[in-house]
Amino acid sequence: MFHDLHPTRTPLRWLGAAVVFGFLATMPVALIFWHNTPRQLVMSGLVGSLFSTVMWGGGAILGPWMFQGRPGLSPTRYALLSQAKWLALYTGLLALAMGLVRLLLGLDMAANVATLLSNALVGYLISSVILGIILTAKMAEKAQELERVRAQAAFLALKAQLSPHTLFNGLNTVAALIPEDPRTAEAVVEGLSRLLRRILEALERETWTAAEEFDLLQALLDLEQARFGDRLQATLDLPAALADRPLPPLLLLPLVENSLKHGFRTKVGPCRITVRATPGAIRIEDDGVGRDPEAPEGVGLRTVRQRVEALGGSLAWPQVAHGCAVEVSPWP
Repeated sequence: MFHDLHPTRTPLRWLGAAVVFGFLATMPVALIFWHNTPRQLVMSGLVGSLFSTVMWGGGAILGPWMFQGRPGLSPTRYALLSQAKWLALYTGLLALAMGLVRLLLGLDMAANVATLLSNALVGYLISSVILGIILTAKMAEKAQELERVRAQAAFLALKAQLSPHTLFNGLNTVAALIPEDPRTAEAVVEGLSRLLRRILEALERETWTAAEEFDLLQALLDLEQARFGDRLQATLDLPAALADRPLPPLLLLPLVENSLKHGFRTKVGPCRITVRATPGAIRIEDDGVGRDPEAPEGVGLRTVRQRVEALGGSLAWPQVAHGCAVEVSPWP
């Protein structure tokens, strides 16, 4: 809430929140330490509101200045410099708040040392809470931004390898089919062309629908059907209610290719793969040879994880009796 409200972006909402927060934050301290009359409690709440408005507003507007560092500063010196700036800013805001209290409420907070120190402490506590919340929100925002950058970098790496990887697989299938079944080889070339066009289209987009992603998976599985023959049994289950849900393009393709490459490469007999979407997750499950938990993630799996986590989702490997399962949660 504090991070979303800003004196220059949402002035009325921010002012209301600052007044209420300052009033409520002052009450526990006044009740515990000062034993005031009702009138004095109200006056203490008004003082807290003024302090909250000045401290919050000043911190929000001048906050970026506090965290500007010089290039080459060590983390320790940067932290000390930020603390020194915060102390200077707080002292100035405190003097301004005390001046407003005297002007608007007729209270001279500097007349009594004990009153001055106690109100300075209240102001410091209020400002520290607000500043801490704002900084935590900004740190979380920066972390998410970093994850998005990392995911974008990983996606660029995936771009560099995905089309050639799919092309080589398809060409190997065609080469194997030409001597035995030229017509099927011709159909595979056409299917490969459609698949590559869809991949190139996906690489130019930032998002598309779950239906488009599942159509791409169907094109890939149709191509792989020529390689595996009747051994491959694939099921794609996308409820109509989820067809228009947005997805990052090519999110699921590396997971399906991983099942085809690692799960079925050494398996003898039928190979089954299921891709099923639910409101909370998309599950890819196969009955292949299984996954080594200690195996490092390749570019495809690492890209999927980073892209999903950048969206606030997750990737998990549920335990299954046979084969391998992976669940992607790209939707909140």
